[in-house]
Amino acid sequence: MNLIKWFYTKRYNIKAIYAEFPNSTVIFRPINRYYFVYNVNWSENDPPVTKENLEQMEQGLNDELGTGHFYRNRKSKKQGVPAVKKAMIIVNPSSGKEQAEEHIDQVKEQLEKSGYNVDIRLTGGEGDAMRFAKEGCDSKYDAVIAMGGDGTMNETVNGLAEQPYRPEMGVIPLGTVNDFARALNVPIDLIEAIGVLGGKTELADIGKINDRYFLNVLALGGIAEATGEVTSEQKTSMGSLAYIIEGLKTLTDKTPFTITVEADSGTYEEESLLFLAALTNSVAGFEKLAPDAKVADGQFHCFIVKNVALPKLLRIGANLLKGDFQKDPDVIYFTSEKLKISSSLELKANVDGDMADTVPFELKVLPGHLTIFTS
Repeated sequence: MNLIKWFYTKRYNIKAIYAEFPNSTVIFRPINRYYFVYNVNWSENDPPVTKENLEQMEQGLNDELGTGHFYRNRKSKKQGVPAVKKAMIIVNPSSGKEQAEEHIDQVKEQLEKSGYNVDIRLTGGEGDAMRFAKEGCDSKYDAVIAMGGDGTMNETVNGLAEQPYRPEMGVIPLGTVNDFARALNVPIDLIEAIGVLGGKTELADIGKINDRYFLNVLALGGIAEATGEVTSEQKTSMGSLAYIIEGLKTLTDKTPFTITVEADSGTYEEESLLFLAALTNSVAGFEKLAPDAKVADGQFHCFIVKNVALPKLLRIGANLLKGDFQKDPDVIYFTSEKLKISSSLELKANVDGDMADTVPFELKVLPGHLTIFTS
């Protein structure tokens, strides 16, 4: 069954068109962890559809979305065949003040209780978590569990993103800030986070910048570049305060830039000190930056901080702490599914805390792209 195109409608229903029936549309609805045929808008110009056709459509669409293993498990259970599940644990040994390895057995035990056979992968350097996660997709693991900080989570997502098959993702937060865990309602407490594995799941959006993927936020400007240079030692010793200190250092020598943002609602051009595009409500430990942001709303929540004098900038900071950031008169707030960004300066983007691409670039949201274990 050849899928021509598909797209999300309301409530994450999906409308699909198939080459064998080009004049008809099939509506799929999510149930539990997979999609099933909910309605068929059939055309008299197409041949009759059979039950086997519909099953092929369901299997093909779920494989396209990375949920095919749940669909197959459901069919296996109906046929009385026990489903064998596989999970991979990706561990960054240097996370959690180098205590990550002490908790591997607890994670393994929790997954085995939930019916998984478990394999363990230890990262030894940059790119390992991404490579392991892609292996999990290629080998059709049912779950991939990332143990580490936001950097480990980011690499894991880059291994899972846009793969034809994507396992469920578990998040065991062992970093300093753990923005992604906070936004997803994954417990920050280690034991509690382990306890949700194998249980309830939620969909989560991810962002794409050129050929790279991210979980949480993209930032531009001197403040963003300064916080991107925060070292692991600073984060370990000071936590979120490290970002605040590095950001404050830039205020006496702030460099404005003209930013042009092409969004769904129009084009914004402004003399700016900072630009943010957030997927969640938690950035650098601040959970009130974008209080309206949901992890699966399909939108970037964007902020342009205007070039203002220091007193107004301090007021903006105070409003950030109070949760009134987007209401500040010197902050432009809007949402968009896609963005094109350019600037008068050669700015490098801070993506989930790491320095990445230089403007100009394009961003887009991949809606409901990952399935995450949550509390």
